[in-house]
Amino acid sequence: MQITRGIDYGENRLDADYGGKLSDSLRFHVGGFYRWGEGPRNIGFDGYKGGQIKLNITKQFSNGYVRVYGKYLDDRSPTFAPYFFSLTGTNDKPVIANLPNFDIRTDSVLSPYIGPVTTLNGQNQLTRFPTSDGQHAVSKSVGLEAQFDIAGWTLSDRVRYSINSGDFLRVFANSADTVAAFAASQAGAGATASYASGPNAGRPIAAGSPINGNGLLALYYMAETRARSLDNFTNDFRATRVWPIGGGNLTVTAGLYKAIQKLRAEWLHSAIDVDVAGNGQTAMVNITSAGGVAQTLDGYYAFGRGRTSKFRRIFDVDYDITAPYGSINYHVGKIAIGGSLRYDSGRVRGSLYGADLGGGRVGQVAYDVNGDGLISAPEAAVAFLPLSQPAPVNYNYHYVSYSAGVNYRIAQALSAFARYSRGGRANADKILFTPIVSAVDGSVASNSDTYDEVRQLEGGIKLRTGNATLNATAFLAHADDHNVLNGSANQTIRAYRASGLELEGSYRRGIFSITGGATYTKAKITQDKLDPTLTGKEPRHQPAWTFEATPQIETEQATVGANIVTITSSYAQDSNLLKMPGFTVVNAFVQYRPIPRVQLMVNANNLFNAVGLFEISQSTVPTNGIGSGRAINGRTVSASLRYNF
Repeated sequence: MQITRGIDYGENRLDADYGGKLSDSLRFHVGGFYRWGEGPRNIGFDGYKGGQIKLNITKQFSNGYVRVYGKYLDDRSPTFAPYFFSLTGTNDKPVIANLPNFDIRTDSVLSPYIGPVTTLNGQNQLTRFPTSDGQHAVSKSVGLEAQFDIAGWTLSDRVRYSINSGDFLRVFANSADTVAAFAASQAGAGATASYASGPNAGRPIAAGSPINGNGLLALYYMAETRARSLDNFTNDFRATRVWPIGGGNLTVTAGLYKAIQKLRAEWLHSAIDVDVAGNGQTAMVNITSAGGVAQTLDGYYAFGRGRTSKFRRIFDVDYDITAPYGSINYHVGKIAIGGSLRYDSGRVRGSLYGADLGGGRVGQVAYDVNGDGLISAPEAAVAFLPLSQPAPVNYNYHYVSYSAGVNYRIAQALSAFARYSRGGRANADKILFTPIVSAVDGSVASNSDTYDEVRQLEGGIKLRTGNATLNATAFLAHADDHNVLNGSANQTIRAYRASGLELEGSYRRGIFSITGGATYTKAKITQDKLDPTLTGKEPRHQPAWTFEATPQIETEQATVGANIVTITSSYAQDSNLLKMPGFTVVNAFVQYRPIPRVQLMVNANNLFNAVGLFEISQSTVPTNGIGSGRAINGRTVSASLRYNF
C-alpha cells in the first residue's frame, strides 16, 4: 500500500495491490488507485477525482496457463491548454515572462466562476456541462489470455472487450487585449465591460482599469467532446515454433489480429469572455456597446466556436480491422537474422453530422438560451447540428507492413545491427470531415489516403561491459501524414523526412549509478500538398537535441537521485519564424527505508521551477506583446509512504 500527499500542491492518492495463491495452481491479483485534489495548478476546486481497480485470476497447467482479468476505471482530471503570457523581443530571441497575477507554470483559466459549457447537445437540446468534469474517462474491460505448448508449438490467444465512454473539456485561448481594446473589438468604440460572475459580479470594469495587475480581458473557447461510445473488441492469436536447423534455431511465428472499434463522439463548443486572473479566480465578463446593447449573455460571447463558426460535429462510425501476420527469425553463432510481414485490411461504415460538410446543411439557429423571450446577440446564431442530413462513411482500406533486420555479435560485449521497416497507420477519424471522404456516398477515391506510410532504416551498435552499457542507433525515416491541427478543420496532408542519432547508456560503480541518453533529430517537411510554402520547412515543436540523465546514489537504507532533461529550441509554427527557447528541467527524489518493508519517499518535479514552453500559438512576436502557449508545470513536491506486506 502507498499513500501520496502533495506538500505544496493539491494531490492525494492511495495505491494498493494484493495478490497470492488460492491453490497450488491458482493465483490472483487485485490492485488499483484512488486520487483526489486540486492538482498541480491553481483551479479553485478538486479537478482530480476518481480511480481504477483491476483484477486477474490465473490457472496454471503443466503445459500453459489461462488468465481472466477485468478493469473498472472512473477518473476525472483537468486539462490545461495554452494560456496568455508576455511575448516580446524578436522572433529569433523572444522574451517570455509571466503576466502580473498569472503564472503560466502554476495558474489556469479554470476556476469555480467560469462555465458551465452552455450549448446545444448532440440532440440539439440545451445542456450545461460542468467545467469540473474536465477529462472524465469511464472504462469497463474484461479479457482472457491463454497460452499452451502443444506438439512443439506455443499457442497463445489474447482477447479483450472494453466499454469506454467519457467527456473531454478543453478551455483554450483565442485573443486577449486591454479592457478598452477588447471591449471595442466586440462591441465598437465606447463599449464597456462588467463582471458577470465571481465575487465582483455586476461591478463595472473601467476602460483603463489595471484589473488583476495586468489590465487584460480575454476570449476563450470551451470545447466539450463527448465520447458516447469508444467500445472495442480485440483478439490476437499467434502460434510460434522453434526448429533446430544447421547448428542454429529457426523461430517461426504466425498470427491473426482482429479488432472492432466504435467511434460515437460529439464535438460541442461555447465561447466566453473572462479576465486574466491567477490563483483559480478567473471570472466571466459581459461586454456592452456604447448604445447599451449587450454583446454577451452572462459572460457567454457565443454558443458555438465563435459567432460565425459551423464547427460542430457528430461521429458515428464503426471500424472493423483484420490483420494476419507472420515472422521468421534464424539465430546461428554470432548472427541473428529475421523478417516479418503483416497485412492490414479495414472496413469503415457509419455516418457524420455537421454543417461544415456543406450541401446546404444548416449550422446556426436563433435560440432563446435564457428563456426570457428575447434574442440577444450571442443567441442570434447558436451552433446547431443538421441531424436530418447525415453524410455516409463507406470505404475499405488495406496496406502491407514488413520489416527485416540482422544482428551480428562482433565480440562477447559488442554487437552491431541494422533494420529496414515499412509500416502504416490507418487514418481513421483524421480524414473524416475532410474532402478525402465524400460527403455524398462516403467513399475514398484513393486507397493511399486511407493510411499513412512510414519507412525507416536504422543501424547501430550495442556495447555491454561489467559496469557500463552503450547503445547507439542512427536512423533515417520517411513518414506521410494526414491530420488536423489543434482539433480543428485545418487539414494537413504532408510528407516528412527525419534523420538522426539516438544514444543511451548506463554506468555503475559501487553505490553510484547513472543512466542517460541523447537524441539528435534533423527533420523537415518534404512536401506539403495543401500549402507548398511550407515544403522544406522544419516541423514545429521539433528540437534538434534532447538530453536526459539520471544519476543516483543507493545504499541499503536510502536512495538519492535526480532526473535532468534538456530540450533545445524549436520553431513555434511550421512557418519557421518564431523560435521557442529550449529549457532544462530537474526532478529530484529521495527514498528512505528505515525498517524492512517500509519506504518513505519525497519527489520534487521541476525542482528549480523552470519555465519551459512546449507550445506557442503565435507564428511571430505579436504587436501587442501578448502571446499564448502551453508550459510545463511549476515545482511540485510530494511525499509518499509505502508498506509492502
